[in-house]
Amino acid sequence: MAGERDCGVFGFYPRWLRGKANFKSFMAVYSLLGTVQAMSFIYITVTLTTLEKRFKIPSRTTGIMLSGNEVSQVLSIVLIYYGGSGHRPRWIAVGVALSALSCLVLALPHFIYGPGKDALALTKEYLDHKVLNTSSNPTEVFVCSRTTGTEICDEDSLLDVSLLPRVLIFLSQFILGIGTTLYYGLGQTYMDDNTKKKNTPMLLGLAFGLRTLGPVAGFLLSYLCLRLYIDPSLHPVITPSDPRWLGAWWLGWIILGVTMGTFAILVALFPKELPKREENVSTKDGEIPLKLDLSSDIKAPPQSQDANKPEECKPDRVVAMKNFPKALKRLLTNKLVCFNNISAVFYILGASGYITFYSKYMEIQYGTSAGGGTVLAGPLSLCGMVIGFVGSGIVISKYKPGPRLLLGWNVIVGCCYLAGMVTYSFLGCPDSGVQGVDMETSTLNLTAPCNQDCTCEGIKYSPVCHVPSGTTFFSACHAGCKTMLNKNEFGDCSCAIGLGSLEYEGQTPSAPTPVLPESQAQSNQSSSTIDTDKVVKAGPCPRNCDGPYTWFVVITCLMQVIGCSGKIGNVLVNYRAVEKEDKSIAQGFSLMLISLFALIPGPIIYGTVIDSTCLIWNDSCGERGNCWFYHKDDFRYLLNVSAIGFIVIGIAFDSAVWYLAKNLDLYGSDEVDQRREFVKGESPALPVGKSDADRNQTVSSNQNSGQNVT
Repeated sequence: MAGERDCGVFGFYPRWLRGKANFKSFMAVYSLLGTVQAMSFIYITVTLTTLEKRFKIPSRTTGIMLSGNEVSQVLSIVLIYYGGSGHRPRWIAVGVALSALSCLVLALPHFIYGPGKDALALTKEYLDHKVLNTSSNPTEVFVCSRTTGTEICDEDSLLDVSLLPRVLIFLSQFILGIGTTLYYGLGQTYMDDNTKKKNTPMLLGLAFGLRTLGPVAGFLLSYLCLRLYIDPSLHPVITPSDPRWLGAWWLGWIILGVTMGTFAILVALFPKELPKREENVSTKDGEIPLKLDLSSDIKAPPQSQDANKPEECKPDRVVAMKNFPKALKRLLTNKLVCFNNISAVFYILGASGYITFYSKYMEIQYGTSAGGGTVLAGPLSLCGMVIGFVGSGIVISKYKPGPRLLLGWNVIVGCCYLAGMVTYSFLGCPDSGVQGVDMETSTLNLTAPCNQDCTCEGIKYSPVCHVPSGTTFFSACHAGCKTMLNKNEFGDCSCAIGLGSLEYEGQTPSAPTPVLPESQAQSNQSSSTIDTDKVVKAGPCPRNCDGPYTWFVVITCLMQVIGCSGKIGNVLVNYRAVEKEDKSIAQGFSLMLISLFALIPGPIIYGTVIDSTCLIWNDSCGERGNCWFYHKDDFRYLLNVSAIGFIVIGIAFDSAVWYLAKNLDLYGSDEVDQRREFVKGESPALPVGKSDADRNQTVSSNQNSGQNVT
C-alpha cells in the first residue's frame, strides 16, 4: 500500500518526507527524545526538596507520590504487548504525548496556589507589611521580646498543607509512567527489529549514551530554574544558599512539556516498519541482514486481497491478545529471564535512595544549595555513564565476548558498586549542628536561660549563624537577639555571649565582616558601637565540605563508568533468552517487575529511613510538613547500609545468571548460520505458499534447540 513505509500520519505522506523513513532518522529522533525524557527524571529529582519545602511534604509522602510513575508502568504491560503487535511508532508517540501532559499537570499546583505565604514573606515587597508582621513593629518579628508566641493558622497556612498538590503530583507521575513504559518497551524492540543483530549492542550503547546526555541538560535546567526565585517578579531578601530559598521549580516543567509534545509529533510520522535496504546477500560473517526477506527469492502467487488488508490486521491482534497469557507463562517459567530481572530489581532497590533523593543527599551531607551541588556532580557522574554505555557497546560489538565472560563481568561490577557504597558510608562532613539539638541523643531543647523570656514558641525554622564561633541557632529569637540591624543581621544576642571565637570545621574563621551596610555607616549608630561578638547573620553557618564533596563526585563517576559497562549484557539476556515474538512483552515484563518491586517501594523505604533521622520538623496548623534539619551521620549510615544489603542480594542473582547463560547465543550466530545455509542452497527450499511466520518459527526452533536457558 502506498505510503505504508513512508513518513506521515493519517494518510498524509508529504513528498518532502520521502526517504526520511530510515534507521538513522529514527535513531536520531528516538535518542533525542530519550534525552528529553531523561531531563524530566533528573528535574524531578533535583527539584524534589523544593517541592517538599513549598508544600510541606515529608520524604515518606514524597516517595508515595513518586510511586505513581511505577504503578502505571505495572498496569501498562498490556499496552506494551498490544502495541508490540501494532503500529509501534504511533504507540510510542501516544506515550510521549502523555509524558508531555504529565509535565503540565505537575506545574499546575504553582498556578493554583501561587508561591506561598512563606515565600512571599521573604521578599522585599511583602517583608514589612504582609504575612510575617504579627505586630506593628517589624523588628519584633524574629527577635526576642515578641508580643506573641502563638502560631497564626490562617487560610493561607491551611492551603500550604492542602491535599490537592500531593494528588496532582501523584497524578502527573502516574501519567508519566504510561508514557515511559511505551517509550522504552516499544522503542528498543523496534530498533532491534530494524537492524542487524551484530550491531544491537553498539546501538544500545549509543542510544543509552545519548539518552544519558539528557540528565546533563536536566541538571543545568534545574540549576537555572532554581536560581530564580519562585516568583521571578519579586525580590527575595535571602540567597539561594539559605535553606528557606524556594526556586522557580514550575518553570522547567512547562519547558519540558512543550518539548515532549513536539517530539510526539515527530515520532508518530515513522512507518510501522522501516523499509529494508536493497543489497546483495553476502556470505561474509556479520554482513547477512538481520531479517532476510525470503519473499524476494521465493514469491507466493499474487493474491487480490489488497483491499482487505485493514481487516487482516484485526484477527492478528485478537490472536495476539489470546496468546498473551501463554507468552506471560513462557516468561515466568524462564529461569534465566526471571533471575536477570530479579537481580535488576535488587540493584535498583540499592540505588533507589540516590535515584530519588540524590539532590537531598548532597544538600544534607555536603551543605550544597538546591541544584547547586548537582550542577557539578550530576554531569560528571553522567559522563561516566556515557563512557560506560558507549565503551561497553563498542567492545561487545567488536570482540563479541562469550556469555560467561560478559555476564561474569556483571558480577565483578556488582562487587565494585558494593565497595563504592561502603565508601559512601564513611564519606561525611563534620557539622556543629544547631544550638539546643543534642546530636548524641537526638533530642531537641531550644529553651535556654538566655532566651527563656523571649517568647520564641511558634517561630518557624529561620537559622542564624554566630560567625566567630560557627554556632547555628534555630532563629534570631532563640539566639536572644534584641535588635534587627538590617535584613540579614541581628544584634545584641544574649545567647552569643561567651561563645567566643572557636575553631570549627577544622578551620579558624576569619574576622566577622562589618554588620552594618554602607548605607547605614553614616547613621547616628556607628559600627564602632556594635559588639560584633553579639551579632548573628541570617542563614546557617557554612561548612567546609570541599574535600568530602570532591571525593564523593570522583567515586560516583568511577562507579557509573564501571556500573554502566554491565548494563548492555543484562539487556541482551532479555532479548536473546526469549522467542522473537516475546521480545516486546519481555521488555514490558522486565519494566513491570522493576516497577512493582523496586521503583515503587524504593522511594517509600528510603523516604521512611530519611524521615527517621529528622530532628527539626516544619509543623503547620497541626500537620507535620517537611524536615528542616537531619541527623547527618544517621542519615548517611542508614541510607547506605540499606543499599548495601540490597546490592548483596543482587550480586547473588547475577551469579545465577552467569551460571545459567553459559550456552546463550547473544549475537544471533545461530540465525546467521541458518541464513548462510539457505543462501548457499544447503537447506531445503521452503514451499512457495509457506508463510513468513512458519519460516520464522523454523529458525526460532533451531535457535532454541541450541539454547538451554531454562
